[in-house]
Amino acid sequence: MTQAMRMMIAGTAHGIGRAVASQAASRGFLLALGDIDEAALGHQAAELAALTQVHAAPLDVTKAESARRFVQTTLERFGAIDALVCNAGGMVSLVHSGKLDRSFKPFAESDPAEWKQVIDLNLYGVLNVTHAVLPSMLARGAGRMVLVSSVSGLFGAAGLAVYSAAKAGVIAFTKALARELGPAGITVNSVAPGGIATRAFPETGANTSKRLERISVGRLGLPEEVANTVMYLAADAPAYLTGEVISVSGGPP
Repeated sequence: MTQAMRMMIAGTAHGIGRAVASQAASRGFLLALGDIDEAALGHQAAELAALTQVHAAPLDVTKAESARRFVQTTLERFGAIDALVCNAGGMVSLVHSGKLDRSFKPFAESDPAEWKQVIDLNLYGVLNVTHAVLPSMLARGAGRMVLVSSVSGLFGAAGLAVYSAAKAGVIAFTKALARELGPAGITVNSVAPGGIATRAFPETGANTSKRLERISVGRLGLPEEVANTVMYLAADAPAYLTGEVISVSGGPP
């Protein structure tokens, strides 16, 4: 009997992470779901438990110990992690938590304390999670990592200078880690979403029409469309594909 694939998703309760979890559950993957939003995580875990085995626990990716604890409990439950999807990040969650007063802000009006909040979540969060997962993958000589970045990290975005810098760091980290881990049988790739209909870019938002003018296909993307790409890299892509960044953004900027 073939062993079901074991997938860990960091940042799973909303948007893209939620869509990835739904697609993975529909394919029978065993799921380790981590998110800082415990209420939403609980609802998601209850829904997906009807489809597959689910391990769900609070996860604050900005804290290395939280990442290590979540990985350890996942390994205790499932024995291994075949694929990591590191999706935690963004700006909206920082606004919702009161750590930022708004998502978009000119760099000249920003404060170094805000820079730290953005970089802790969007860059250090990725470093913390991958560092915690890596020993178990190295021990097995196998694994797939998909790190969610952003087109802001590829091209920059006005009003999101520090966020763009953090996501550019994720992209560089993806490429460097792929070089390190290729000989160990571990692939590392990144998905860079553009304008996706999530909490960050509601379809009826005040700035949506302006954003649509810059998207070749003339609409916001769906979380499921990004999830399709994440699932390809996490489960279906050839092992020869590593160190790549796939933009899911509706066309060139």
